[in-house]
Amino acid sequence: MLEDSLKFLACPICHGRLDVEVNVIMGDDVIEGLLRCLSCGRVYRIRDGIADFLTHEILNEVDREVMFAYDKTALKYDILMTYVFPLLSLGIEPFERFMWVRELGLRRGSVVLDVATGTGRNLGFLARVVGKGGLIFGLDISWNALLVAKRRARSLGNVVLMRCNASYLPFRDEVFDGVMHVGGINTFGEKSRALNEMVRVAKHGGRIVIVDEGLKPSKRNTLVGRFLLRLNALYASLPPVKELPKGTTNLKVVWKVVPFFPYYVMVFQKR
Repeated sequence: MLEDSLKFLACPICHGRLDVEVNVIMGDDVIEGLLRCLSCGRVYRIRDGIADFLTHEILNEVDREVMFAYDKTALKYDILMTYVFPLLSLGIEPFERFMWVRELGLRRGSVVLDVATGTGRNLGFLARVVGKGGLIFGLDISWNALLVAKRRARSLGNVVLMRCNASYLPFRDEVFDGVMHVGGINTFGEKSRALNEMVRVAKHGGRIVIVDEGLKPSKRNTLVGRFLLRLNALYASLPPVKELPKGTTNLKVVWKVVPFFPYYVMVFQKR
């Protein structure tokens, strides 16, 4: 965890300021240590350079099951997303991921949050936009997925990884120029709370981009649509428009299909 990242962090439960106790440091990267909340006294561990903000009190049963599933399949998932999925999408998937990043409207030096970063597939795309002067925070509920993401992030240098529940973000208010989330919100245990948190930590005018599985309703009764819904029940998911909190504007929803993989892109801004 980069020492400079402390000014962005807060207790995920009470949002109090954090103090760091460093045990092992390499350059400006804290490898082992503790983060202590100056308000409520809760303590969070830093291990392997990753701050761990996940506690039992903020982990419901739905999110727990998702965490266990990704912990078991992290490496296989990464191989699937890095090699198999781009091939099945006929090379379109990496280009689409680049376009999702563009929707954030980031600049050189921007500070951006990747919610549910998984094994870090978005990190390289974000790094090319924000440059070495920018900062990327990637968080996930799966520790094993973050260990894979850590290997991917080594060459980037400006990435801070942490484990937490996306519905309880360990950040101060209004610190990010943009917030990105790809894959996962359809299965979040506290979807509305997660959206509120994404909006809370974004700066005024900052864009939030959410991408997940979903087939456009008008296509669901077609032959292909019925086949896809049998293939994956999550394709029946809708963009979480109704769960959006107040204080957002310029909402845009686009439905897309990468061969046999329908999804939606939801973009909005914090007022």
